[in-house]
Amino acid sequence: MTSLTIQIDFTANLALEVVKHILAENEKSSKIPEDNIAGPVFIANALADFFDTAAGIEQQDMQLEPDAISDFGHQGLDLLDRVSWQIRQLDIHDERDRVASIYASLAVWLARRGAVIENMETVADSFAIIVNSENDSGELVNLCRLMEETLQAASEPIKKDEDRSDPWRPWRVLNLNTGIAATRSLDAELMKQVFAELEKRLPEDVSGFFADGKRQMDTQDVPQEVRDVLDEYVKKWPAIPAGTKIDFKNLQ
Repeated sequence: MTSLTIQIDFTANLALEVVKHILAENEKSSKIPEDNIAGPVFIANALADFFDTAAGIEQQDMQLEPDAISDFGHQGLDLLDRVSWQIRQLDIHDERDRVASIYASLAVWLARRGAVIENMETVADSFAIIVNSENDSGELVNLCRLMEETLQAASEPIKKDEDRSDPWRPWRVLNLNTGIAATRSLDAELMKQVFAELEKRLPEDVSGFFADGKRQMDTQDVPQEVRDVLDEYVKKWPAIPAGTKIDFKNLQ
């Protein structure tokens, strides 16, 4: 997984390669009918139009009204959802990482232009894929910043997080992956910043999060200052509720 590039031309080129793959596979298999708005050709053309408009916004440094850029972003993310559906229908599993980069890059691009993002599910899942594939400390630090930008752009209902019955809700997934990326970056100051946000946003999850991070860190050779940060938060949040185990992968 390469680092994210938040430039619409780069993202559009990634999307073009994915769409080409879809069109080629569907031409061979004909699994998806082309006679409706879910067909690969229709979606490919709609996505090309979307990125042409986005490129114009970027090149002219246009500042759209919040509602306008939010609606535009919703359109783009909805088209990407349709692309993801086509990929699943065609069993094109090797496009997963590239599609994740497209979702995440577009979400950050929209956030920087003042969009409010409501369609956050696949964006959160995409960042999770990217974090899980990244081992470079500098890139993990950058991913934390990008995920925080995306979290700030989430709609108010998502931020309020009133219904916490779904452990896979995007607000939780994205916040936890920010915590995972910060921990695996081994940047003690960043960990403190991210953990402080986690305390406010996911108070029901942090004790298990910190305890699981400490268990995994205890088996690895990490800087003492990093260990000290996690020890501090484990002591602050001692109770360990039952819940989904967090996979920190390799902290080194």
